[in-house]
Amino acid sequence: MPERGTRGAYRKEDRVQLPAELQKELVEKAASKYGNCQELAKHLNIPKSSVHYYRIGRLTMPVSVMERMLEIAGDQDLKERIAGRGITKDRTWANEYAVSIYREMCRDNVRLPTREELEIDKELRRKAAAVISYVLAEGSVWLQKEEWGECAVNITFALHETDLYEHFRSLCKDVFLYDIGPPQKPGNGAAAIRGFIYSRFVAEWLIENGVLPGEKSARELHLPSWVMNSSDNLTWIAALQPWCDGEGCAHGSQSPLRISFSIAQSRHTTLDLMTLPCPQTANSPRKITHSKLKLASIYGFSLYDYCYSSFGSEVLEDVETLFNRLDILPIREIVALNLKDDGFWSCHWHLRFRARDARKLVRMALVVQERKVAALESGMI
Repeated sequence: MPERGTRGAYRKEDRVQLPAELQKELVEKAASKYGNCQELAKHLNIPKSSVHYYRIGRLTMPVSVMERMLEIAGDQDLKERIAGRGITKDRTWANEYAVSIYREMCRDNVRLPTREELEIDKELRRKAAAVISYVLAEGSVWLQKEEWGECAVNITFALHETDLYEHFRSLCKDVFLYDIGPPQKPGNGAAAIRGFIYSRFVAEWLIENGVLPGEKSARELHLPSWVMNSSDNLTWIAALQPWCDGEGCAHGSQSPLRISFSIAQSRHTTLDLMTLPCPQTANSPRKITHSKLKLASIYGFSLYDYCYSSFGSEVLEDVETLFNRLDILPIREIVALNLKDDGFWSCHWHLRFRARDARKLVRMALVVQERKVAALESGMI
């Protein structure tokens, strides 16, 4: 009885590397003697999946299996051609080869738009820009398998934001040919829904286009150059919509004239409790508000001005640049410093829109989420 797990693809013996077309010919001629590949597998006492992988060239053959197939095929010309082109490899090489073939098969299952494709195909460019902005605003790239250096992607929305989730899901289908599936609830009981992209190739594509792995607030992030250098207004709008819907918040009152809107973003600082102690207030012991920032000083400078110049959100500056190109002029400001659990302060940035520009966001489809559109149109939260 053969040892379990060693009957086929991974049996412990040397392999023979053959050109894919020659290996396919050998398998098909041997299989024809028994009717099909499944019957050939039974005769060789190996898994039918192994025969399939030999046929498509995903795996190399063990020497003994190749010899048996040659015997079954009974083709002297084929035997001579294989003898002239077959290269014997050890099992370690074969395993590494199998992994590389599997990796390429996984890569072929998704589409990874090239710079040339994005420049030519306007619709693809706009949708790809929206995907990147969604992940920058509401998602992250994280290390899934540290030993292999493989990354994955997650996206998180509030529990009621199913419309945004489905929009992001449809974008992933159109851009990467990848379906993230229905929304999932996190295990920590949070009022949120999540989706995942478990393709390392999509994750690597996002990293190449500006979505750096790990905690985003601690990194210098930018929108990709093909977005910033584009002259297409709809590409700018596609890149801005996820920021407005994902990180935006409508403010207002009974009067539409007082309506406003803001986009929030955090950026970590190097200021800790030693350089900047907590304010002695009961209401917000871990926050320094905008008004207190204006009054405080550090190193002989205004604390607000020091943080504004030293700890800016680079990606929020890119977002502001695109708004300006659309003749929308938000005000970028720090609304507070928040103390994180690691003892360092974080800048809480806002892009604040006046009433006139807030109404433009709806007219130009920069805000499409129904709840936010209703709030902006009515002037009420």
